[in-house]
Amino acid sequence: MTDPRRGSNETDDAPTDRLSRRRFGGALAAAGAVGIAGCSGNGGDTATDEPTEAMDTPTDTPMQTETETAEPTEEAPPNPDVDVLNYALTLEHLENAFYREGLAEFSDDEIMMADSLSKFGEAVRMDVPEFLAVAGEHEAAHVDAISATIEDLGGTPVEEAEYDFGYSNPSEFLATAQALENTGVAAYTGAAAAIKQNAVLGAAAGIQSVEARHASFLNLVNGDSPFPNGVEEAASVDEVLEIAGNFITSDVASPAPLDGEDEPTADRKAENDVSDVDVLNYALTLEHLENAFYRDGLAEFSDDELMNASVLSDYGEELRMGVPGHLETVGAHEAAHVSAIADTVEQLGGTPVEEANYDFGYTNPSEFLGVARALENTGVSAYAGQAGTVANDAVFGAAVGIHAVEARHASFLNELNVESPFPMAVDEPRTMEEVIEIAGQFIVEE
Repeated sequence: MTDPRRGSNETDDAPTDRLSRRRFGGALAAAGAVGIAGCSGNGGDTATDEPTEAMDTPTDTPMQTETETAEPTEEAPPNPDVDVLNYALTLEHLENAFYREGLAEFSDDEIMMADSLSKFGEAVRMDVPEFLAVAGEHEAAHVDAISATIEDLGGTPVEEAEYDFGYSNPSEFLATAQALENTGVAAYTGAAAAIKQNAVLGAAAGIQSVEARHASFLNLVNGDSPFPNGVEEAASVDEVLEIAGNFITSDVASPAPLDGEDEPTADRKAENDVSDVDVLNYALTLEHLENAFYRDGLAEFSDDELMNASVLSDYGEELRMGVPGHLETVGAHEAAHVSAIADTVEQLGGTPVEEANYDFGYTNPSEFLGVARALENTGVSAYAGQAGTVANDAVFGAAVGIHAVEARHASFLNELNVESPFPMAVDEPRTMEEVIEIAGQFIVEE
């Protein structure tokens, strides 16, 4: 169904080698995964497009005699990102199967009439089948792209398992979707630091934020906050298995450690001209802007004015009544980001940039919501663009957590503005220059 308001768009005797249903956890998570078109054909440390100069031709190589012993050939170590990608792939297999099976079982009308959606008006209920289908397409695309990249890196992609998702009606299907997507966001957030290659890391950031967009929408339609935390919480393998293990009914291969010993240093730790303080002040510039935007706008417009914004006219009372409170939460998140980033800059010996003067150009609540959407989507692409430039592990972890929250905000604001909450399967990054050009439109001289 297309909403006319929107555009197209092992065994028990060998427990160490196999995982039972309850120990599936390690297979569910991930960081790196997708976007991966950019990684195709680039094998990093384990592959090269150029022949080695030391390789002799057959005519230059003497025949082996009976007394000669050939030197053993050492196998190149596997690309370390293959383990992370297979970790991600197992998660994507699970989500792909979930949507594929559920959307085949329930019709659009059955989903729209789910008991859990009864409090929403027709506009939201009409959105749900379409957006679930899009989320399913995203997960299928992630499976294909990750599998291809693993093969490009010389690895073997894990296969899809067998599942029992346990739902018996559309409301339970929606609740399970919410649990899977939120688990996926936390799993990606927890595994991102194990990625070595920036090409894979950039793709990971793009898919993590899309999972966050999915989760935000599913939280909303299940009656929960789209963005419950100011910084996304990372989940360890053990934490993820508590949820994911409930859905696996077949044996699955035990995952390799995501970050074992003697692995290469991550590319993001390579020397470059951008220090962590520089990256943090860049992020702080954006957070100052967003903080001022919500602070000033929410002071200017009353709750009633926001609820009755013309852009929300097609939505029912349930969604409209929640808008002021959700916007206040977003504003509180941005204020907390400002404080946390400024404190971190000082801890690293830097001087935090100060808030500027702004003119956001809105004249009514609908325009305010439109600018909010633009700012949040810009924030997502800005954090994604800098994922590979942060050396400090603690700073990197926090940045990944904020990135996902910005994506949750963007998903919600897209929905309010009658746009797809998750328009792409992988969010695209922007460079510093591109983001500064956008932000500069709102910054004015004193």
